[in-house]
Amino acid sequence: MILRSIRLEDFGLYAGVTELDLVPRRRQGGPTPIVLIGGKNGAGKTTLLEAVRLALYGRRALGARVGQADYEAYLRERINRNSTAYAAAVALEFDYAEAGEVHRYRVRREWAVRGKSVVESLLLDKDGMAVTSVPRDEWHHFLQELIPPGVSQLFFFDGEKIREIADGEADNEQLAEAVRGLLGIELVGRLRTDLGLFLARHQRDDDGVVAARLEAAIRDISVAERQVAVLADEVAELTSTRESQARAAEQVRRRFVAEGGDAALHRARTEAERDEARRAITRREHELRELANKLLPFAMAPKLISAFRSALARADMADAHRGSMEAVRDALDAWRAEGLPKRQASWSEKHWTDLRRFFSAQAPAPARIQPSPAFQEVGDGAAALARLVEVETIVRRRALGLLDELEALGRRSRELDATLARADSAASGVMLDELRLSEQRVGFTEATLKARQDELKLLRGQLVTLERERRRLLDEQAGAATTKHRAELATRAAQVLAEYERRLLEHKLSQLRGEFVRRFNHLARKGDLIDDVSIDPATFAATLIDRDGREIPKASLSAGEKQVYAIAMLWALAGTSGRPLPMIIDTPLARLDSEHRANLVERYFPAASHQVILLSTDTEVDDRLMEDLRSSVSHAYRLDYDPVTGRTVASHGYFDNSGRSRRQQHALQQA
Repeated sequence: MILRSIRLEDFGLYAGVTELDLVPRRRQGGPTPIVLIGGKNGAGKTTLLEAVRLALYGRRALGARVGQADYEAYLRERINRNSTAYAAAVALEFDYAEAGEVHRYRVRREWAVRGKSVVESLLLDKDGMAVTSVPRDEWHHFLQELIPPGVSQLFFFDGEKIREIADGEADNEQLAEAVRGLLGIELVGRLRTDLGLFLARHQRDDDGVVAARLEAAIRDISVAERQVAVLADEVAELTSTRESQARAAEQVRRRFVAEGGDAALHRARTEAERDEARRAITRREHELRELANKLLPFAMAPKLISAFRSALARADMADAHRGSMEAVRDALDAWRAEGLPKRQASWSEKHWTDLRRFFSAQAPAPARIQPSPAFQEVGDGAAALARLVEVETIVRRRALGLLDELEALGRRSRELDATLARADSAASGVMLDELRLSEQRVGFTEATLKARQDELKLLRGQLVTLERERRRLLDEQAGAATTKHRAELATRAAQVLAEYERRLLEHKLSQLRGEFVRRFNHLARKGDLIDDVSIDPATFAATLIDRDGREIPKASLSAGEKQVYAIAMLWALAGTSGRPLPMIIDTPLARLDSEHRANLVERYFPAASHQVILLSTDTEVDDRLMEDLRSSVSHAYRLDYDPVTGRTVASHGYFDNSGRSRRQQHALQQA
């Protein structure tokens, strides 16, 4: 199989028409199987993988049990936001070999929004003409049989699938079914069932009991499978309904809160907050009035107070000077009168007269200053100066702080009053009833969904039991040798098929074990990490074994080794199956170190398949790895997302981080 082209029309990030040629070219040096598509995160690489799956499988691309409502919601979301026709399409062209002859298929899936519904159509051409060998309403089944979804997940995978397998989070039952289909083992099981039915219809009367039991078991299995399918669809629909109702309930709750309903539910708390805000306002106003009765008025005339402070300071200095001079003069007079302490020099009357004249000359101005009545009222000048300083440093700042607090408390009080006013609105009561009704709907749907899920789980358990009984009856019937000649041949054929199935499974598992060990050691940094692997024939769960025969717990592997384990298992399955399918690999290197990345680039990608479509970021396959990969790359595309126009454009060439010219890059298609 060769994927020839993928075409996207207003799909996801791709506005208008974008078409990529996926056919690998051949060079003189040998095959170049890799088509490299680069893009930064969010540029639309995964969208290409989604488009391939969607074109082939439709609703099944989202999962085995996805409801129609969820599928229509997905299709609606995948229409590009700039699309004026509210429509989108994906088309895939591929070559597929049947009975040794290559046929060219073209599948196109398109859909459009019509009111509240989504109208979808599927077109399928074979060699340029519409497929007529299969009815149109069976085309989707034909595509699923052509490339089974379970098998395709092992060839079209992304980093998330690798992570699930590496961490053991994959659905083991689904993976085992896909592996059995990939290895061709399920065909033998179907043939054994058909032979069992043949034997049931042609056995003699003495074996009628076993035949009846087998027919009853097969009939019960068929009924149980239909019931499981119906219940699974019902569970999917209920899940979609519950999510829709939950979204509606959330919208009602938002309207309820906007209309004041939330405030109505918490009215007492809101009233308490408003009353506390009012009490705080009263306290602040009282404190502001206290300041107004004391020093706050002085803060209203800062220039006058500054001048008063300067004059008061000068008056205090004059008083101090005068007081000190008088004190010295009085001390001299006392010294003259008493003679103590005893004088050493003889002072005449002229000496004393000169001293008194000196003191009089030193303080004539202060003696003549007449204090202002205002200064006389002040009293202690130092205390008055301290009070004036307090006005500037404490009273003014506190008054400004009180004003800010009063403004904030006033705003809060008005907001709480508005909230209480909304709470009193009559609409709140109506919205509360609607909210409760919507929540009741969600609760009822969840209860119904839980009951259906329990029924589905029980029914699947019964189906497993019936399958076990069917296999037991088939084995019992295959051992019988009392049928007619034709039945004897069928019995021997059933016995041979049972033995063939067992040997085929052993052979395939032996091949898979060898392929896996070789691939793993080929890719791992430690080339001799494992010596063997044990694979469960029922679940295909693998257990690694070292050279000493000891099991290697998967938990002991590094994150990179776990990813190498997953890639090696997928590679080994592809090689063992013998199916020539292309590989689509999306962001496979995110969790690997540089050495593991180099090993994958050098050893895995060029040999993974005859066609490898590799989707990568510039940090995964960088310039150095690109040089190693270049000899195997047929051609490359680069995806660039423009946030202004909201679209992704594809151009020739890969990332050019070294600054080389991009003259050869150009847009493939633009709407």
